[in-house]
Amino acid sequence: GLIERHQTVVSHFQVPVENIPDDIKGLSVVQLSDIHLGAFMGLEELDRLLKEASAIGGDILAITGDLFDDNRINYKAAKVVDNYAECFKYGIYFCWGNHEHLRGIPAIDIAIEGTRIKKLDNSFDMVAGEALPVYIAGVDYPIERKQFDFLKEKYTELALKEIPSNSVKILLAHHPDFIDSAAKYNTNLVLTGHTHGGQLGLFGIPLVPPVFKYLRGMYHVGNTMGYVHSGNGSWFPFRFGCPPEIAVFTLVEK
Repeated sequence: GLIERHQTVVSHFQVPVENIPDDIKGLSVVQLSDIHLGAFMGLEELDRLLKEASAIGGDILAITGDLFDDNRINYKAAKVVDNYAECFKYGIYFCWGNHEHLRGIPAIDIAIEGTRIKKLDNSFDMVAGEALPVYIAGVDYPIERKQFDFLKEKYTELALKEIPSNSVKILLAHHPDFIDSAAKYNTNLVLTGHTHGGQLGLFGIPLVPPVFKYLRGMYHVGNTMGYVHSGNGSWFPFRFGCPPEIAVFTLVEK
């Protein structure tokens, strides 16, 4: 368990798109999540992780929250991530997690400013494609617990409503409950984290209680594929049957 948390696995998935044009066929998104820089993950480990992720040759790097977890190293951490921006054709995209809110969004915002980290805060960006454009959207984390459901729906609407229907839509969200709200907008792919996959598992099955509706791996809601990343960092320095991962998603012909 103490060794496994350092043994990152690479998981590959295909995202089928009907009548996909050649100019976006093969486009790939590399996902990292829940790095939790601080007590159990340092800057050197972050650099090694990014080096491994960039070597895959993906077009986009998506970091789905809980990257920053120690305000003393925010500036250095942002610089390390920025160093890899040129390794990804369409850049690095990031959305807030609950730990960024716990540490203070303003302090992290200042560190990100001036870097090439593209923050998606209930917003979207067109990244590629002409006949069938590819949009990356991202939502904030609904930190107000009593308003979670309302904010989840509102944030999803803000991020996705204005994206043309004739497009490929990819949503970055920290909490996996956004898989359901994004499915209402016929989103192709929702990349989430937050759960760490439970950090404990046996034969690929999480051993933790079913606190989350979506805990680990791939789910399908209608035509929407939703993925819950196992995380790269830790709540505690121990993993068993749930190694940290780099997840890769490639657009293919349906």
